[in-house]
Amino acid sequence: MPRHIEPEDFHSRVYPVREDMDYQLKVWRFERVGWYVLVALVIMTLLGLFSRGPLSSRDLRSGDGSLGVEYEMFHRNGSSNPMIIHMKGQPNAVLEVELGGAWLQGFEVQTLQPLPMRSASAGQGMRLWVQADAQGQASLYLSLLGQGLGIYHGRLSMPGGTSLGFDQFIFP
Repeated sequence: MPRHIEPEDFHSRVYPVREDMDYQLKVWRFERVGWYVLVALVIMTLLGLFSRGPLSSRDLRSGDGSLGVEYEMFHRNGSSNPMIIHMKGQPNAVLEVELGGAWLQGFEVQTLQPLPMRSASAGQGMRLWVQADAQGQASLYLSLLGQGLGIYHGRLSMPGGTSLGFDQFIFP
């Protein structure tokens, strides 16, 4: 049977224990808000706010479909995350892509598969040449190690003006 709370239960008393009910009600409200914030934070974490998950996963494609990138937007310093670059061109042609922007200042490319036919530095980034298959498609698989803090802006571009901009954030 539920206990009915009487209005005098919320009055401050001195006997048998000294109480300040106005202060106690404020503490209870603060605790309740804290629990809601904690539950929201756990849910956001499970969804990928701080690493891999639906909130972090990105899949960008250029308007003409010749360039695409799959990556994680949120990283942790010291963790490895994948990035996949998709290119489309003429069948069996050599495709060129430039990885630029400031994101290479915050990330180290640990692995790059398949190895490009050629590579060269290009300003703050790098330029890679890969062989397309019989359908004219090529993919590069990168493993990135986050080594910075904050937001890093990146850019992928192919000759002919096709380019994609992306942002990645590294948490401490």
